[in-house]
Amino acid sequence: MTLKLYHEDPYTAGFEARVDHVEGEWVSLDRTAFYPGGGGQDKDHGTIDGLMVEDSRLKDGIEHKVPGHMFRVGQVVQCYVDWGRRYELMRSHTGEHMLFSALSKRSEIELVKISLTPEKRSLMIKGNIDWDLIKDALQEVNGLIFQGLEVRAEVFSKDCVDSSRTRIKLDRIHGDSVRVISIGDYDEAACTGVHVRNTMEIGFLMITKFTSAKPTGDWEIEFQVGEDAARSSASYAVEMLRASERLGSNPQDFRVAFENRESERSKAIESLKQCSKVMLGSLEPNVIKGISIYSAHFNGIDRKLLMDKATSITSSASSIAILVSEDDRSYLVIARSPDQSIDCVSVLNDVLSEFGGRGGGKAGFATGGTPTAVEGGVLISKVLKRIGLDDG
Repeated sequence: MTLKLYHEDPYTAGFEARVDHVEGEWVSLDRTAFYPGGGGQDKDHGTIDGLMVEDSRLKDGIEHKVPGHMFRVGQVVQCYVDWGRRYELMRSHTGEHMLFSALSKRSEIELVKISLTPEKRSLMIKGNIDWDLIKDALQEVNGLIFQGLEVRAEVFSKDCVDSSRTRIKLDRIHGDSVRVISIGDYDEAACTGVHVRNTMEIGFLMITKFTSAKPTGDWEIEFQVGEDAARSSASYAVEMLRASERLGSNPQDFRVAFENRESERSKAIESLKQCSKVMLGSLEPNVIKGISIYSAHFNGIDRKLLMDKATSITSSASSIAILVSEDDRSYLVIARSPDQSIDCVSVLNDVLSEFGGRGGGKAGFATGGTPTAVEGGVLISKVLKRIGLDDG
C-alpha cells in the first residue's frame, strides 16, 4: 500500500521513494506526495528522477505515468512535486470549501460539481443564488480568511461522523473511514483533497464570474484566490470607477444609474421602432425592367420589422425587397416574390462575403450580416448589380 505523503504532510514537495511496481509507462512507489486527483482538485505534476510525471491514477495503489522511464523494482528515486501549481490548488480547495459553506448558510443549495485546475476554479450548484447573496457570502469568507482559522484534517470511523454537522454524502464513501476537513468552527466536510493549514494562506478570494449552468446545474461560480484574486479585484474596481464616471454617478450608486440608463435606452428603442414602422410604411418602389424594387437602409432598425416588411412586400407579384439595418454591424435582408427566379441565399452570401459576412435562408428569402458596419447603400448597390437590376 502506497504511503500517502500528500495526506501525511501536504507541504511535502521533494521526497525519496522506492519503486514498488512497473507496468509499461506506469510506476508505483512505496510512498508518494503526488496527489492523484479527487474532490474536483486536479492531479499533481512533477518529476521522478528528472522525468515528467504526466498522469496519476488510483488502481491497486497509486500509479504515476512516466513516459520514457527505465525504472526497476527496488530502485530508489528522487521525486519533486510542481510546488507552485500544487500550492495554488491547495489554496483554491480550502477557499472553495469556505465559499460553498457561506453560500449554503444563506440558501438551500446542492453542490453539483467542483473544478479546481490552474486554468479554472469553479463550483456548480443547484439552488437560488443572486448577486446580493454572493456579495454577503464573499464578505464573510474574506473576513474569515483574514482571521487565520486553523484548517485540520482528521480521519474518523464512518459511523462516528455527525452528518448534521459535517457535509458528507455517505453513499459515496468507500470503506469504514472518513477524512474530514475542518476550518476552525466554521465548516466541516468530508474530503480527500489537499488543503492549506491556515486560512490566511488563501490571501484573498474573489468571484470573477456567475453564470447559468443549465441543464447540468442552476449556476456556475468561478473564483480566484491569492495574488490572482487581488489583481482581478483591482482591475474590476478600476473598470467600475471608469464606468461610474461615464454614467456621472458615484460607484455606490452605479447600479441605480445603470438601471436608469437602461430604462432610457428601452424608451429610445421603442420610439425608434415606432418611427421605423412609419418609414417602412411609406417605402415606395423603384420599378426596373418591370420589377418593383423596394430598397432602403436604416440606422438601428429592429431586424424583425425588416423581415416582416420584406415578407409583406414580396407577397405581391414582380417584387424584390433589399433592406438593410445599420449599427455596429450591418444586417441585410433579400426577398423576392414567387414569380421571380433569383436565388436570394446565393446573392446574399456573394455580397456579404466581400465584407467577411455570411447568412442563410431559402431561395426566396435570405438574411445575414457583416462583422463590422458596412454602409447600407453600398450593400444595396452590390445586390442590384449582382442580380442585373442596377439601372446599368
